[in-house]
Amino acid sequence: KEGSGEVNWATGVTNVPARKETHLHRTLESLRAAGFECPRLFVDGCKDPGEYAQFGLEVRTRYPSVRTAGNWMLALAELYLRDPHAERFAMFQDDFVTYRNLRVYLERCPYPGKGYWNLYTFPENQALANGRRGWYPSNQRGEGAVAIVFNNEATRLLLGHQRMFYRAMNPERGWRFIDGGIVEAMKEAGWVEYVHNPSLVQHTGRESTITQKRFIPAISFRGEEFNAEELIL
Repeated sequence: KEGSGEVNWATGVTNVPARKETHLHRTLESLRAAGFECPRLFVDGCKDPGEYAQFGLEVRTRYPSVRTAGNWMLALAELYLRDPHAERFAMFQDDFVTYRNLRVYLERCPYPGKGYWNLYTFPENQALANGRRGWYPSNQRGEGAVAIVFNNEATRLLLGHQRMFYRAMNPERGWRFIDGGIVEAMKEAGWVEYVHNPSLVQHTGRESTITQKRFIPAISFRGEEFNAEELIL
């Protein structure tokens, strides 16, 4: 929970132990510089929360593993149940970097009606910007769930949507492709995914732990040292 700003945030980072000593350190450092100093960690496939004591954060471990989609959904549900009045819910993965003072910028952005933010702008969505800066609708294909922000209503809608539960019955796709599950559920409800130019985060994991496919970097990302407050008009 981030309670020091104008907006009440509930934030979480999903992780697997294989990335504890690699990507996670850099991601948490970047989030601290962004203004998100105390996200809750949700670790899939770990028995002992004490293994994460070095980070000084609240930790939820799951063992045996519930895999990617299960950990993500349980994490969002726990964030909501712990703080059902939070205004913004941010779900982060453990392998990205972002800008300094990102939280300040996000709090200055008007949240879209019947929409949610994907902070990672894939090249396919970057092409839709047409030179404009700021938020705009994506191609609605749900490309990437590295860093996603929902308001309270969107969070409740997603957690209660039957598509997210029926996905678990699919042995091939039910445990992965959480980004597709999110966008499909939200589209059915008449909600829109928005992305940003420039991209607000950059993926640092070279390959997906799920598909082993290489991720394409966000071409408009301005670097970790960029101050997001410069984006405020």
